[in-house]
Amino acid sequence: MKRRYLLLTVLISISLLVVFTLSQDSLQKKERKSQLEKALDKTLYFNSQDTSRAVTFNEIGIYYDSTSESIYINREKLDNYLIELEREYAYLSNNTIISFENYSFQVPSDKAKIKLYRAPFSTNESILNLVTNPEVKLRLYLDTLDDPDLQKQKTDSHIEKITSPLLIKYGRNPIYIPKATLKDFIVSEGQNPITARIDYDKVSQYLDTLHEKYKTDDVNVIHKEAVDAIRRSLLFRAADYQVNNAVILPIQGNPKSDGSLHDVYLEVIKSQQRLYRFEHGKLVKTYIVSTGLTWETPPGEYSIQGKQKITISYTGNWYMPDYLPIGTINGSYRFGFHAIPYHMDGNGNIFSRDPNTMGSPATGGCIQLTPEEATELFEWAWVGIPVYVYE
Repeated sequence: MKRRYLLLTVLISISLLVVFTLSQDSLQKKERKSQLEKALDKTLYFNSQDTSRAVTFNEIGIYYDSTSESIYINREKLDNYLIELEREYAYLSNNTIISFENYSFQVPSDKAKIKLYRAPFSTNESILNLVTNPEVKLRLYLDTLDDPDLQKQKTDSHIEKITSPLLIKYGRNPIYIPKATLKDFIVSEGQNPITARIDYDKVSQYLDTLHEKYKTDDVNVIHKEAVDAIRRSLLFRAADYQVNNAVILPIQGNPKSDGSLHDVYLEVIKSQQRLYRFEHGKLVKTYIVSTGLTWETPPGEYSIQGKQKITISYTGNWYMPDYLPIGTINGSYRFGFHAIPYHMDGNGNIFSRDPNTMGSPATGGCIQLTPEEATELFEWAWVGIPVYVYE
């Protein structure tokens, strides 16, 4: 009797364990199903360097299959969508493609096509990653259709176009970098497609020769930032961005004043690309800034005339946060301090001016700061604070 009772108890325990295990499996499946269904309800964002597009998973052929309780991929629908996406970016094949990451550019030939890297869409595993992380950084590449000679001709022609003498300022010294030197800065690499890169070492060696000739106790160029300022100006030219002013090489220096001009004031020195903040006779903080590139930031005596948490540029529809206007350019256009400007698409995705522009002229006349330091200055400042802008 005891043995039967013990055996019955064991069998009941085993049965309960099986039921419990099945229940746990069922719960896990339901939870996974719920998670997948919620994930597939999210919006999927395709982000490129200057645009963003929002789609649903259903639009590109990715569904939850209740029969197999897993994700189902309609490959034909997905491939058709990617082909259509490539068509949208086809216009890029008529434009120079630039990269601030390594200061390079590619000049498409007349037969070139823009293609998408398809790795994020290639396997079931990569598709699952899209579902759990619904934001894709689209990578584009140039397919020259096996015509390297034509692309080389276009690249050489473009290099010829962008290497007209470049005016730089080494302190107060205006210097024109000649065409032959600028062409020497550019190194062509690879085949089909050819990538043209503005070489750091070549620009660095050129600046070393200027250092020997122009360095003084008052003018000490910050080498790496100066190299990047020249490389950046050539990259802007490669993208057909018109640079109307001299490239001011940032220098390491001191403020013009000793803190005694006012109880509180600001001082901008364009040749240094620096902003100095004085309070009660002491230099409290130094900021790296960017002054005018397409329009000169005019030197003179100004004051903070207002505080706007955000404003928009006269041209290009750039949003400019933490705006502190201080004066006008040519008596018409206001200029002042603001954070790195940005565009915003219909889904709220932000595309800002490249932060690598900090420390070199980059604006339409305003004085640009990093977002954090622009907010700090905005919250600290008040209307009426004197501002001095020097060459």
